[in-house]
Amino acid sequence: MRIRILLVVSIALVIAAGAWAQSAQVFVPQTDGWRVQRGDDPAWASPTFDDSSWTLTSLEFVSVPRWFLDGRSRWYRKRIHLPERPGAMQILVTTQDRSYEVYVDGRRVSPAIQSSLRWTNLVTRIFPLRAETDQGGRDVEVAIRSHLYNGVYFDDAPPFVGIGNPAGAARYKLSADGVVLGSWIAALTVNGIVALAGLILLSLYLQQRGHREYLWLGLCVFFSGLSNLIINAQIYITVSWNGFLGDPCEYWFFAAYIEFVYEFVGRRPHRTVRLYQWILVAVPFLFSPLGWSGAMNVETYNWVENCIILPGILVPISLLVVWARRGNREAAVLIVPMLLANIGFLLVDIEVAFRFAHPSWSGFPRLRLGLVTIDYVSFAQALFVLAIGLVIFLRFVRVSRDQVRTQAELEAARAVQQVLIPEELPSVKGFRIGSVYHPAQQVGGDFFQILPLAEGGLLAVVGDVSGKGMPAALTVALIVGTLRTLAETTSSPAEILAGLNRRLVGRSAGFTTCLTVRMLPGGQGVMASAGHLNPYISSANTSPREIAPAIGLPLGLSADAVYSDVPLALEPGETLTFLSDGVVEARNVHGELFGFERARVVSAQTADEIARTAESFGQEDDITVVTLTVLEAVAA
Repeated sequence: MRIRILLVVSIALVIAAGAWAQSAQVFVPQTDGWRVQRGDDPAWASPTFDDSSWTLTSLEFVSVPRWFLDGRSRWYRKRIHLPERPGAMQILVTTQDRSYEVYVDGRRVSPAIQSSLRWTNLVTRIFPLRAETDQGGRDVEVAIRSHLYNGVYFDDAPPFVGIGNPAGAARYKLSADGVVLGSWIAALTVNGIVALAGLILLSLYLQQRGHREYLWLGLCVFFSGLSNLIINAQIYITVSWNGFLGDPCEYWFFAAYIEFVYEFVGRRPHRTVRLYQWILVAVPFLFSPLGWSGAMNVETYNWVENCIILPGILVPISLLVVWARRGNREAAVLIVPMLLANIGFLLVDIEVAFRFAHPSWSGFPRLRLGLVTIDYVSFAQALFVLAIGLVIFLRFVRVSRDQVRTQAELEAARAVQQVLIPEELPSVKGFRIGSVYHPAQQVGGDFFQILPLAEGGLLAVVGDVSGKGMPAALTVALIVGTLRTLAETTSSPAEILAGLNRRLVGRSAGFTTCLTVRMLPGGQGVMASAGHLNPYISSANTSPREIAPAIGLPLGLSADAVYSDVPLALEPGETLTFLSDGVVEARNVHGELFGFERARVVSAQTADEIARTAESFGQEDDITVVTLTVLEAVAA
């Protein structure tokens, strides 16, 4: 029996609590019965003002006349009957925040209208309508002064208005805020991730500066995410962000997107494409202010905007298809990600344009999961990030593999070069020999050899192979091997150059400059040149002078090349200096070349001093210096 009594009492308490909760939360939407008028007159806030001549309408976007929405300022008025039960009542307004004022019986109960730079979209505010001590059952005159621009960045839809007690208004506001957040949370998350992915790609470029496609893709992805993020975040940030940064990012996205496509497939944009990119960069500074200020109506602005970005969508995609059909694998893998990157921008602009032309159209369908809404833009952006992430991951793996292979080749080339470039110079009676070899990169193309002759004296060979890395190292290996073989049968510089030329023709993709000198004890010698820089003679008592041998073609270009021996004589104490073009072509920060005159002057110095001087000026190529000095003791 007691259990039954407790059960009945419990049920009664639950029913009573439910009834109390329902009575405690009162909220009534106020959509119908409003009168609207364009213009701005403070007298329209007065409760005694006669508004019978105003247009009677409902506060729904499709119900308000389009001609009415074209005005900069407008007023809404309605006489609202408050509930009989006494107690505080509040009015709730949802629209573009800080763009309106609310008056109750002629008294402003909301903040004053502020600068449009501070307006925020879809914000719900609650204002006092009746005090706790006021009696119920009376009518109040509510007037809303709305000041909206024609600019494309401002929402011209009428406000949503409702009245209720504090509990009901607070509950509705919480629900409205939840609906707004649910509508945008997926888009905010996705586009925040997209913008972050752009920053990650930019950091990847900082690690691999040789791959400019990471730079442009990073900018492309960042601008895409930031543009949509600003649009979706207008419930938290001011609308002005979209005008000053959001829309410009959309144009800059297409400029970076085009550059990325060309960079990724290894092509250079045509001058027409370059001009279009510069137009995209400049458009926000010239065109966007027209939309912000309202100087251009919304429909015209959106159609012009679509016409500007349409080539940025169609042309790169068309080129990717054409390049892919021609066998470009890089172009083929980009087609789908780039379509996903563009479709969001295109559909947004199409939707905006058609909604202004046909206000009754609700737009493209959205996927709704409870309060969370996933729109087509967020879906396309998510697929774009996944697709481009896969493409870049595959590219990064391939580039890393190529770098490992290249590094291995460089190590091998450096090992070959260390064998071929003498670390210790031979001791040749009657001569003091100096040398310096400083490659500009890990592996250079310069080489030199000093070979003592059986009959006394030496054979000096200095040269420069076109190209770098392993191909240059292999060419140098071929030259040194051939040189040592030829030196066993002849010491004539001309014959040695001719033999090297025969060996290189058809075996080297580039060419080689070379200078060969045979010096006998006492300073007598001959030399021959295959397109190499002329040497210099200097002494302690004379200024350096250039020697001009008969110059033949560089090695490896023609099997018919002819080389000639030219007599050479050095006095005791004189030095013969050989330079590579890395000395002459050194360039300072101002773009000035070291040049032949400076090279002639410094040629009187030691090999180490010459190399340091050229390096400090600004090394750009391999620097090789070899000096041969005839000793006084031999002359005696």
